[in-house]
Amino acid sequence: MNETAKESLHKEFELERMILFSDAVFAIAITLLILEIKFPELPANYNNINLFIFLKPILIHFFAFIVSFFFIGMSWSRHLTLCKFLKQYNNTVIFFNLLLLFFIVTFPFSISAFIENVNKAIVVAVLVYISNIFLVMFAQFLFVYYILKINTALSVPGYKEEKEYFYLKAKYSFVMMVATMIVMIAAIIVSNNNILAVAFSLYALPLFAIIMKRKLRKHKPKTQLFTA
Repeated sequence: MNETAKESLHKEFELERMILFSDAVFAIAITLLILEIKFPELPANYNNINLFIFLKPILIHFFAFIVSFFFIGMSWSRHLTLCKFLKQYNNTVIFFNLLLLFFIVTFPFSISAFIENVNKAIVVAVLVYISNIFLVMFAQFLFVYYILKINTALSVPGYKEEKEYFYLKAKYSFVMMVATMIVMIAAIIVSNNNILAVAFSLYALPLFAIIMKRKLRKHKPKTQLFTA
């Protein structure tokens, strides 16, 4: 085996280590989410209590866990696809990868902040949680933009349509989240922290998602070798 082949094999091994490390962080983040949920100890005579009111905190916590689980899973799926486009890495790739993972592992903290404040300062609780989602999508967009638009030599050759589709998907998702954050902050300011106005502003998210899907439809590649 010549030196060029050895170097290429070594680079491939190092890239695989980065991907395996990322997979482990995603798995740990999801695991920590469920570890945060503690089922409350029921009183000896629980027939005389309202179980819904008694279990309400854990139900809210479990709902936040479900949302976080699927969002982290979606982020992992996009990360997996992006890594399939990678053929080599540099220090900037490592930085953007770590930046993304940093905001992934902060989800247990965001859920904790949400649960602890949901009955006291629910507007702040929702804003902290949505901000975490926003930062994940921002880091993911930067990662995608750098590999597919700035330093294209790092990606595998070919697959032009799929790369463009994947980039636009990350771009529109980020823009959708920015628009949702703007609507939410405007609702908070205008309504003077009224939770109903904040909750209503969240309806902007599915609306923007529909617009995003319509825009992406015309860019969808004919082949689906990487992106699902």
